[in-house]
Amino acid sequence: MPIGYWESEHLLAPADLTVIGAGIVGMSTALHYKALHPHDRVRIIERDVLGEGGTTRNAGFACFGGPGEWLDDLETLGQSKWLELIRLRAEGLRALIELLGEKALGLEWSGGWELFAASPSGKKRSDEAGQNLALLNDAVQPLMASILGHLAPNPLDTPALIYSPSRAAQFGAHSCIHLPWEGMLHTGRMVSAFHRALQVADIQCLNGCTASSLEAPSAPDGPWSICTPRGVLESKSIAICTNGFAKEVLPEAEVAPAPNRVLVVRPVQMPPQGAYHIEDGYLYFRTLPDGHVLFGGGRHFGVELPPFPQRDEKAEARWDALLESAAAQWLGPIDSVSHRWTGWLGVGSDREPLIGSTALGLHHAVRMGGMGVAMGCGLGLQLALNISAEGHNKGQR
Repeated sequence: MPIGYWESEHLLAPADLTVIGAGIVGMSTALHYKALHPHDRVRIIERDVLGEGGTTRNAGFACFGGPGEWLDDLETLGQSKWLELIRLRAEGLRALIELLGEKALGLEWSGGWELFAASPSGKKRSDEAGQNLALLNDAVQPLMASILGHLAPNPLDTPALIYSPSRAAQFGAHSCIHLPWEGMLHTGRMVSAFHRALQVADIQCLNGCTASSLEAPSAPDGPWSICTPRGVLESKSIAICTNGFAKEVLPEAEVAPAPNRVLVVRPVQMPPQGAYHIEDGYLYFRTLPDGHVLFGGGRHFGVELPPFPQRDEKAEARWDALLESAAAQWLGPIDSVSHRWTGWLGVGSDREPLIGSTALGLHHAVRMGGMGVAMGCGLGLQLALNISAEGHNKGQR
């Protein structure tokens, strides 16, 4: 569609920064950059009404992983890179709280629990966690205390991991490890708080606007061109924040979309309040304030879904049946299922995020590995600083 005069003259005039993707990373990048450059024109473009990735479809865990997942990361990444991941998650959650506030996020410092099943694989994993408990605690506890100590209601010497035999007994688990630094937030309130902050900051957000391709500047100081159904938009800098869908505009990105199915169930008997991890985090559930439980995950089930936006309802039904069976195993009889949806993650060969630039003026922060709630705002801040530094070095701002 051609761009008209009023659009080209003002509404869709060239931007200083265009952020592609209105998720946690994209919105926080725009807000942090605008705070650094209040007179710059900042625009977000988002192809969906709200977003089809993880931001509006996550479970609302304010978490950092658990011992099962950490053991995998230690083996894959080594201790230094594993600890860097934990630091990014803790600092990202702190950045989110400082940007929007606990009340706006609906944040509860509820604590989390990792449950180990009374099965051979569950007992084996529990033993491995027990053997490494001191190592994990000694490494993670100082990070939690130094980064979140002034926010979370825990004493600074609170361990990162604590055995909880009483909680294990409540679920019929072989063992249970408590994660007292975890919390839960209200995803809908978080997104609404972001939208209010964008409006106050005078950041334009164009929903229903897909970036189909990008064209590099034709001159050294020229703008990037973003091809959209509305026409070509120009911008000095671009930030790609589409997580698992980054390859659509950045083919060289080492990231792929991965689906997660999520159900909201009403169990006959509600579990104790909190956030729970099972099977190294591949399954998870959390309590909701209205007598329901959100139960999700299952990427390890082996059920394949077609690439977004296609759907395979039969495959979704098979996935959901496996989730319902797992929910009944851990929660007891399920009275009803009120919601079913797919959230798309950005994954790669490991859980490290990708943040950087592929050309002058073309930046990205993608591949959250299922930890976008924790890492997103911190990576948005870092991306905004990177873009600002590039502009300063070029003498443009």
